[in-house]
Amino acid sequence: MWVEVVLGAAVLFLLWQVLKKPSDLPPGRWGLPLVGYVPLPFKSLEDHLRDLYKKHGSIYIWRMGVHIMVFLHDQKMAREAFTSTDFIDRPPWQIFCLGEKSPKGVVGSNGLLWQNNRRFALRQLRDLGMGKSKLVAAVHTQAAMMVEEIKKQAGRPARLPHAMSVAVVNIVWQMVGNIQFKVTDPKFVEFRECVELLMDSMKNLAIFDLLPWLGKILPRPILNRICHLDLVENAKEKFFAYFKEVIAEHKKTLDRDNPRDLIDAYLTEMEKENPDSTCSERDLCFLIFDLFNAGSLTTRDTTVWMIFYLANYPRVQEKLQRELDEVLPRGTLPNLEDKPRLPYTEAVVHELLRITSLAALGAQHVATRDTEIGGYTIPKGSIISNVISEIHRDTRHWDNPDDFLPERWITAEGKFSAKKAGFMPFGVGKRQCVGEGLARMEVFMFTVALFQAFTFTPPPGKQMDLRPDTGNAIGHNPRLKQEVVAMVRP
Repeated sequence: MWVEVVLGAAVLFLLWQVLKKPSDLPPGRWGLPLVGYVPLPFKSLEDHLRDLYKKHGSIYIWRMGVHIMVFLHDQKMAREAFTSTDFIDRPPWQIFCLGEKSPKGVVGSNGLLWQNNRRFALRQLRDLGMGKSKLVAAVHTQAAMMVEEIKKQAGRPARLPHAMSVAVVNIVWQMVGNIQFKVTDPKFVEFRECVELLMDSMKNLAIFDLLPWLGKILPRPILNRICHLDLVENAKEKFFAYFKEVIAEHKKTLDRDNPRDLIDAYLTEMEKENPDSTCSERDLCFLIFDLFNAGSLTTRDTTVWMIFYLANYPRVQEKLQRELDEVLPRGTLPNLEDKPRLPYTEAVVHELLRITSLAALGAQHVATRDTEIGGYTIPKGSIISNVISEIHRDTRHWDNPDDFLPERWITAEGKFSAKKAGFMPFGVGKRQCVGEGLARMEVFMFTVALFQAFTFTPPPGKQMDLRPDTGNAIGHNPRLKQEVVAMVRP
């Protein structure tokens, strides 16, 4: 009998050793091997993270599936982590690889390929006008087109037109491929449907990324049904088929001494004899794909948020319009030199970026070696996320953080001040968004154009729903299907 008791105790002790969380890790949820900690589905992911922050502080873990997920709620800790080479890589997830054996492009790649692509993309986007006056005319053209399309539905409740997506994509495409879509272009409609399918399908990739062992036990048809691997692959290849057509046309008309756009510059780079080159046509397709998605969806959603918020905050909208009327003749869009003369407009844009926190959890990084954050051990392979939405509401940086207050960005002298420690809408560190300059320019110009031309209000008897769309667990997308009223200003 005593032998059985001792053996049972030994088994329980070994089981406890296997199941318990190592003491040197940050506090948080541990759960079981292979599946991690699975909560009841009564709360959103953000609500769970908020509870963990209240319980454990600015750094905690949550083992999700096979991965140790580390969440940071402190801006200093986030800046320290994401400026370190220890956390510079992306995890080898399907959400970044999209079916490739090794990720390509700029968003999901690592190592020399990422370094080359990031340097190349930043250099080309700057040369092509990102954040510079040479791109202003193109932004003005698309802003004017957007205004004309909204005028067609003025005075009545309606959803915002898809022309907003066309306008943003056209600016990116001019820089990338020297291409412009018309509002009625069937190719753009096809693209939009493809983007929606891809974004919807990619949500299920998280199941495969968190539980990769499913790939070893489930037949491919069942795995596809659960994780949508086939849908993602089909949508990706539909994009790439079009990109290859554009690349082929560029090859036929390439003038190496006078590149027209980013594709020309990449093709020219491919021909150089460089032992450190990582160029390939497949990589170019991924780079175009990254710029197309990141450069269009985020700016469109931010502009939609601007309309919805100001429709609910008429005082802010009126104050912004007064400033525009005082500084710019009606219908005249600003140049970059006009920004200092529009401090309240700048304040509204920055406050919107803060309170909406479009990239609520940022993009995930992975620890490349055993290291430390905040005095805790972070094992190699741990996934690091920066909870931007909570940092943007941290009372250490923001008074009344849940209130929409553009005045917090205005100094006592009436000038705009962007220096806020807890502000990081485009990420932070070595992998900060490459298109930040373009996005800032577009949102500013579109805001001026729209609120010069219109006063936006909710439909009669309603308010705009400012809650993020529940379809995206890690981002704050606006609820696009609601209606708003655009009244043409006299």
